[in-house]
Amino acid sequence: MSLTKHFQNLFENLPSCITRAMMVVLLLISTHLFIHAQATLSLQGILKKANGVALEDGDYPITFKVYVVDSTQVKWMETIPDVEVISGIYSVILGEITPINLPFDKDYELGISIGTQEMKPRVRLTSAPYALALRGSSNQFPSAGLVLADEIKVAQGVLASGGAPGVNGVDKNGYAFTGNNGDNDSGLFSTQDGEVSLYVNNVEKLEVHATGATVLGTLGTNLVNINNNGGINYTSTQGSFQDWRLAYVDDFSSNADGWQVYNPTGGQTFGWNNPTPAGPATRTNYNTFVGWVVEQAAVSQVLKKQYTIAGTYSEIKVKFRYYAFGSWEGWQGDAGFAGFATSASATTFRIGWNFPLSYPTSLQGLNTTAFGDATKIKPTNVSDQCTEVEMTAMANGTSFWLIVGGALNHPTIADESFGISRVEVYVK
Repeated sequence: MSLTKHFQNLFENLPSCITRAMMVVLLLISTHLFIHAQATLSLQGILKKANGVALEDGDYPITFKVYVVDSTQVKWMETIPDVEVISGIYSVILGEITPINLPFDKDYELGISIGTQEMKPRVRLTSAPYALALRGSSNQFPSAGLVLADEIKVAQGVLASGGAPGVNGVDKNGYAFTGNNGDNDSGLFSTQDGEVSLYVNNVEKLEVHATGATVLGTLGTNLVNINNNGGINYTSTQGSFQDWRLAYVDDFSSNADGWQVYNPTGGQTFGWNNPTPAGPATRTNYNTFVGWVVEQAAVSQVLKKQYTIAGTYSEIKVKFRYYAFGSWEGWQGDAGFAGFATSASATTFRIGWNFPLSYPTSLQGLNTTAFGDATKIKPTNVSDQCTEVEMTAMANGTSFWLIVGGALNHPTIADESFGISRVEVYVK
């Protein structure tokens, strides 16, 4: 049976205006895609009466509907009110009135109506042969919105695919870099929400998340290796990396940062080896160029704090500023000191720094009123002074006590005291 005879039998019950008309779709041209323009479909057909004579020339309203194959649900519809028919032949472009917003990820068929009754059978929409290469089990290449693909390889070098990292590019969620051996197990992947990791040969090396970054293992060979605990190692034919690493800072900006004062016990004249703290150190803000200073509360007290620094190192260095408050009589034995210990009771205490802070002759007779009280730490004493302290020691594990005191043996004036500011701990 010819195609014309087939449609002739189907259209006998159409409304009278087209009772003896029939439509034959000759050609469905591929979708036209333009940047910043909507997708359209070009369609051409023939309308004939039942006796095979072409429909009279004129303009006719024709409605086009797109369905999922074997479905009754209309996915898209457009009515063109004035389709020109000449010798039964018509040509239209669908999508110029109603945008075709279909994803084309399913099989569709086209229904065509003249008047109120839709002709049967519907016309199956088919692909151009090479367009089949764009379609997979979950691929989507819509005219607008997200483009989805099962897997994308760019220039044999980058593989983008889904899932968690696996061996040889299997089930990856990110971007893999293909090697000469064909493995795809090195690249940048996201294993969970809010986290991105760098993998080398299927081993996680660097993890970046909302709170920062974590280095797993070491990075590099004969280069600078940054360990997970923050330590830095360097080895090469030129020797080992020997520089200091700043591991901890006390600036006392929010509190005394764990520093405690200790009273003497028994017959001691100052409390440098008492294991029981008397309470937190006093914190005072001296503002411009000085900032926060932690002080002792009484002449006989010392300051102590325990530090635990992670990593592997063989030396420690501590830097801070030491303030002498009041009328120190350095020539009679007053002195400042600091050192390291393995416990609060000053077990194995070792002096790291000491200095006799005497009344500075350069300040004798100075008219301090001309400068104002803001130029001194404590405005009642012209002998206040400070010194920069730096002391080093061999490391003894990862924990140590820092002890700072003042050997004020001749406290003829009750205002004698000391304080420290901005403590920095270095290791190497």
